[in-house]
Amino acid sequence: MISNERIQYLHKNGVNQEGKFIVYWMQGAQRVLDNHALEFAILKANELNVPLIVAFVIIPDFPSANARHFLFMLEGLLEVSKALKARGIGFYLQKGQLLEQLLKLEKSTKVLIMDKGYGTYEREIRAEVTAAFGCDAYEIDTNLVVPVETAYQKEAYAAYAIRPSIMRLIDQFNERCEERLPHIAFVSFQDLDMANSLEIDNPVAFMAEHLSHLESLPKITGFYGGTSQAINKLEAFVEDGLALYENKQSDPGSFGTSKLSPYLHFGQIAPVTILSRVENKSKAFVEQLVVRRELAYNYIYFSGDNRLTLKETLPSWAYESLMAHASDTREYLYNLSTLESGKTHDPYWNAAQLEMVLSGHMHNTMRMYWGKKIIEWTNHPEKAYEWMRYLNDKYSLDGRDPNGYAGIAWCFGKHDRPWRERAIFGKIRYMNDKGLIRKYNMTEYLAHVAQLRGADFE
Repeated sequence: MISNERIQYLHKNGVNQEGKFIVYWMQGAQRVLDNHALEFAILKANELNVPLIVAFVIIPDFPSANARHFLFMLEGLLEVSKALKARGIGFYLQKGQLLEQLLKLEKSTKVLIMDKGYGTYEREIRAEVTAAFGCDAYEIDTNLVVPVETAYQKEAYAAYAIRPSIMRLIDQFNERCEERLPHIAFVSFQDLDMANSLEIDNPVAFMAEHLSHLESLPKITGFYGGTSQAINKLEAFVEDGLALYENKQSDPGSFGTSKLSPYLHFGQIAPVTILSRVENKSKAFVEQLVVRRELAYNYIYFSGDNRLTLKETLPSWAYESLMAHASDTREYLYNLSTLESGKTHDPYWNAAQLEMVLSGHMHNTMRMYWGKKIIEWTNHPEKAYEWMRYLNDKYSLDGRDPNGYAGIAWCFGKHDRPWRERAIFGKIRYMNDKGLIRKYNMTEYLAHVAQLRGADFE
């Protein structure tokens, strides 16, 4: 079943009678399992009695993406390619300018289907593609449990505003996909006036051949792209980590988190897949997976995402309070290079930065602490905001994501409430190392990062 609320009819030009295929342009939902857009495309292909092609275009200059992100994505796309072919679905993979590559399919496309984009850039490119194709076009919301426009019809002020609506609708939209087969299997691209699809036999070799220009970062361990890898992490978390989550989710030294955020970012696992395994086992995890994550998507979708300044992003109390204290004296001031290399006076902050650099991941509590300290150690809040987005987007596998942008904005007061006024922070929430030491097992956390680094952490 695919709820009508997931389906948006974008382009009502009618079916292209000259077309030979249904085309699903895959971008944000890079998976076969529980992909509502894919299953809708199969339904359309069967309705019109034609084969289905899934098209994916690798955009070498995708904003803020580097070799770390592309390799993880390619590892997942290798699985996608194999799974689609096993179901008789064509996989058309190209590299280059998005519209130029997709337009090679335009004359042969009966109906165009795409997964929903939420951020400004993703929505802009979907609008360009929709306008360029002369056939019916649909957009399917498959990367959220409750579709973004159904959950809340405007930007939510905080979690308490959106939570009742989401929890009222969660059972209705917690719908896993029935896997169907196309009635007519795809055979080859020979009938199309275009080059054959690129092949990802080896993601590392593909990177060397096609994406060698990208900035390279330290090799990471612990994360390998693909739906099967996401399922393995999910099952391990349900078996070993979920029981700890209710009471230990905030402790960086307990290692009780799922580490599924990179897979969710690339659409390699659906939130409904995860929810089916955890919904009756942990209210705290459901709060993070559904309420908090969908609050972040609500913010990005209705506000215009990370292109905004703090003034455009924050509630007035937070912005005015920060600006009133923008010139306050700082005990420490660091430049971007020092922050990026994790060489401040604070061992906990350094550990958080290096965890992100070396593993592509940072514990959520440490990400909050990391952000608060950048505000404290930078000479203006707008500069702190810019640097935080740069560092998170560059090093985190789940960077460039609504969750990341909402989390960074939270450090400045977004989705939060006023606190007691103090220097530098004004009325936004404050965090310090004493709080970390009092509440959490920071010795274990430092040891974990030292292991990543391969030496004792100083």
